[in-house]
Amino acid sequence: MTTHVSVEQVRWWLDENAIQDVTPHSQEETEFNLQVTLSRLPIHLIQEEKRGPIRVVGRSAFDTERAKRLIREEESRTELLAQIGPVLAATPGFYTFLDEEDRACELRNAEVLQLEHRIYPGEATQQSLMDSVMGIATGMRYVQNVLAATHPGPSVESDESTDESSSESATPSTDETDAV
Repeated sequence: MTTHVSVEQVRWWLDENAIQDVTPHSQEETEFNLQVTLSRLPIHLIQEEKRGPIRVVGRSAFDTERAKRLIREEESRTELLAQIGPVLAATPGFYTFLDEEDRACELRNAEVLQLEHRIYPGEATQQSLMDSVMGIATGMRYVQNVLAATHPGPSVESDESTDESSSESATPSTDETDAV
């Protein structure tokens, strides 16, 4: 039974045919923090303690005016949640809506959606790592596509800005583990 997974092991397990980039982020409070890119989506692989789990974390920002209108307006938010809810529930791990200060909040106040899956050392394999990375990326991409395809309520004028929600590559902090 594995009791420790090193950064070298994680790098070796990453499928070079799926992952475009691997960028280390140094943080004193972690063993390692690697940002990997899968289909232009940044995903962090974080291990906080030597014998701790690998946190696979993806973040999608609600950073366009159109996306913000969708989540602020009651009818649009209800429609949006009906569309993304089943995918969020099926994505490995858990999801959290975060406000502008990275605190867990309701969807109506969200600035970011964070998806997180944990792989514990005893279950860590190349397959479990890549399944987790791909599952988080799939959830992120689906939410982005729904945001791009869903129209805000009828009382709102069309948005001239980009309709596609972008991903935030900021490093997730270690205290963002409260699920909604």
